[in-house]
Amino acid sequence: MRNRVAMLVMLVTLGSTSLVAPANAQAGAKQTASNTVIAPIDRERSIFTALEKNDVTAFNNAVGADFMYVSGDGAMKWEVSKSAELLKTCKTGKQTLSNVTSTPQGDDLMILTYTVTGEQTCNGKKSPSPTNAMSVWRKVGGRWIAIAHSETPAVPAAK
Repeated sequence: MRNRVAMLVMLVTLGSTSLVAPANAQAGAKQTASNTVIAPIDRERSIFTALEKNDVTAFNNAVGADFMYVSGDGAMKWEVSKSAELLKTCKTGKQTLSNVTSTPQGDDLMILTYTVTGEQTCNGKKSPSPTNAMSVWRKVGGRWIAIAHSETPAVPAAK
């Protein structure tokens, strides 16, 4: 399950285009990493970057709050206060996202789907690759936070 959790974090980090513009874009202000209106796809990317660097603080900041996580091991509530413990045995290499789709569900809910390929080992067990993922993000108090993430090993293409 920890393998899937780490993969989830990585999946949430990467993506394609941003559908949410910064609130201050018209004013020409620069968007920074601490900006509360960072789009979900960019938060997904930052999750993977944090995993690759083994940076639990950056991971927790990108995720934003506790969320539901579903992998082949089952469902669990991911508590950011326990991220360091959950990720301590994980080693994550470069992750690549493809087939990224952002589907807005109103102004405050976004569903991201994508395929992630990369190397990750947790508790001595190699994570499946590629994996299909879905992350659900909600805007709370002007900031996007993860509320759910799911992963499924991708089925090899028929030959």
